Amino acid sequence: MRPSLLRRCYAWSALALASLVSLAACERRAAPPGGGAAGTEQQAPPAAPAASAAVPAAAVEYLEEITGGADRNEALPLVVAIHGLGDRPESFTGLLSGADVKARLIVPRGLTPYGGGYSWFPLQQALASDEVGQGILRAAAALAATIERIAAERPTRGKAIVTGFSQGGALTFALALHHPRVVGAAFPMGGWVPPAMLPGAAAAAPALVALHGEDDRRVPIGPTRDAIAALDGRGVKARLVSYPGVGHTVSGEMRRDLLQLIRGAAAEMR
Repeated sequence: MRPSLLRRCYAWSALALASLVSLAACERRAAPPGGGAAGTEQQAPPAAPAASAAVPAAAVEYLEEITGGADRNEALPLVVAIHGLGDRPESFTGLLSGADVKARLIVPRGLTPYGGGYSWFPLQQALASDEVGQGILRAAAALAATIERIAAERPTRGKAIVTGFSQGGALTFALALHHPRVVGAAFPMGGWVPPAMLPGAAAAAPALVALHGEDDRRVPIGPTRDAIAALDGRGVKARLVSYPGVGHTVSGEMRRDLLQLIRGAAAEMR
């Protein structure tokens, strides 16, 4: 089913991330539905996007698609898939498009143009910086408002199932930890948890499974592993699934596991 036109809509200490890795170059895109290698990287623009103020509730745009042969008028689980730096909904929707899960798939668009795609928050600083952490939290607040409005306007079953890659993975962590009122399950891929995301993190966060390549050099797995352990120590049901030989990308195996996780979460949504 073709996605609808872009619509305008109501828009955790984990140990400090030691890496000074900056995602100044665009991220690899998710693997296509058939699995296999990820798409090629795009050329990054010379400058990172400028810092942005609080995002208005009506500023997040998104693609919507009904999957699994469902009727768009029936009450469906809401699946939100958040793209990474330099990507766009029109390509990232391929991650779950055609999935055999009856769901309403929402693929939001980043808040700032970046090269041929979009960015969710500025990345002039290191991944662990407070500036990056605060940018993640601002974007997550806008997304939470968007999710809340969509769930109110569409026939929806249960809280949203949220996933995302890299910047989208960081946002998936933030949504689960700071906006559990709208998130029922969270599956970040290649994401990270800046220390600035710790204060105010909800103890009643939803079930969280992080998927991460062991050879990821842009968002190293070590700090994410530490964050998952810290979350688990706080009583959050969090675990990490790692993929040997996989870098900063969504591999076919990772996508397969993601679909299985979404199927299980969707079956529990009532």
